[in-house]
Amino acid sequence: MANGVLSRLVASMAPKNENYFILFNNLAECVVKGAKTLASMSATDDPHLFQKQFEEIRNHESEADEYTKEILLSLHKTFITPFDRREIRELANALDDIVDTCEDIPQRSFVYGHIPFTPEMAALGQILLRAAEKVRDVVILLSDMKNADRIMKLCEEISIIEGEADHVMRAGMKRLFAEVTDARDLIRAKELYDLFEAAVDSCEDVADVIHGVVLERI
Repeated sequence: MANGVLSRLVASMAPKNENYFILFNNLAECVVKGAKTLASMSATDDPHLFQKQFEEIRNHESEADEYTKEILLSLHKTFITPFDRREIRELANALDDIVDTCEDIPQRSFVYGHIPFTPEMAALGQILLRAAEKVRDVVILLSDMKNADRIMKLCEEISIIEGEADHVMRAGMKRLFAEVTDARDLIRAKELYDLFEAAVDSCEDVADVIHGVVLERI
């Protein structure tokens, strides 16, 4: 009888490892949805559409926050995790950072009076979307270390995309300083460029965490 009670107690407290991967997959899907909306937003100059898409990104960010909180709270409820607790925390936060920055971009544009996005910002939006889709793909594979080779390849592809973003960022900044003379406009536009860059950098942060997780287990 005592053994049966103990077994049930242990079972109730044991982690369901697949739940972590489900939550990570859901969080990664929020990343793609946020990036997709931002890519569409950065390619148009319609104020009414901007407001609608801004609200969509806010919803994606709120959803991502809930998944992130659930992942972090689960660390206090489970004894055994699919990989290191620090890595789980870093991965959850890195994924959430991408969506947070997707929201920061229109938020900052709105505060400044709906600054129009430049062609380079639109290109960065598309690059971010590509990186976000790679992030989702690599997170989905994380539940099985048999996927190690594919995971490592995707991590490398995300790093290459981040390099493309740097190139577009530099081109945009060069044109910005050549064509814009108003100091306030320069500061505002530069801040938007920095946020686009930060969003893509966060995708690479995700890849770096996952790369480390895989290296420890192969």
